[in-house]
Amino acid sequence: MTTTRTRTQRTDRIEARANGLLGDCRRAFHAFGGLDELAENLRILSLNAELAAGRAGDKGKAVRALTQYTRELVNRLAQIQGEMHSLRGRTFAFSSTILRSLMQLNLFERSCQLIEADTGSGRSCDSAQRAFADLMSVLVDTLDGMANAVNDLSRRTHAVEEVVSQSDSIATNIAIEAAAAGVHEKEFRTVSDTMRIYVDDLRQMIDEASDAVRRAAEKGEALRRIGLDALDELHRNS
Repeated sequence: MTTTRTRTQRTDRIEARANGLLGDCRRAFHAFGGLDELAENLRILSLNAELAAGRAGDKGKAVRALTQYTRELVNRLAQIQGEMHSLRGRTFAFSSTILRSLMQLNLFERSCQLIEADTGSGRSCDSAQRAFADLMSVLVDTLDGMANAVNDLSRRTHAVEEVVSQSDSIATNIAIEAAAAGVHEKEFRTVSDTMRIYVDDLRQMIDEASDAVRRAAEKGEALRRIGLDALDELHRNS
């Protein structure tokens, strides 16, 4: 039978990993903090590029088409950012539930320590164990929800990565068009170089966010296993 000391150590381990998980989630969202500004910069750049393409006449036709693709990517970034705002709310709601559940679990652990010190209170301890199991069940369900939220965040990160790849291709094609644009080469090359700067900024966001999301996914899965094992053990001992 699991001792109170062992249960307390298990709860402490869950709490430590949960704090790490929440920290990784915060770090991922923080990495994307400048996504709105970058999307707006890309939008303005596409408008300026379209004006330059208009001045270039026939030599600007391909660039004009590329600016249309750029605006589609900007719209995609805006959609992803909206989804991330919603996901942030869900994640922080799960965080609050996890932290509250852990606080309650710690209180029950201490209660069980006091109850077990009184050898005549077995019935009360059984009641506390059932309440503890109910709380652990809520925690496991919440951790499942948190794991799904981390998976959603991972999908949004991959979506931004796709936008980065496509933006890089557009910048390369604009640079190619610039070489054949005659007197308009400098304008088009400036557009291409500026877009590459934004692409590099997006890549940096992706690198920081991907690392945080990977760590969060690992911690979330480990937490879920610990919670399920604890729940199974509580049910066996009830």
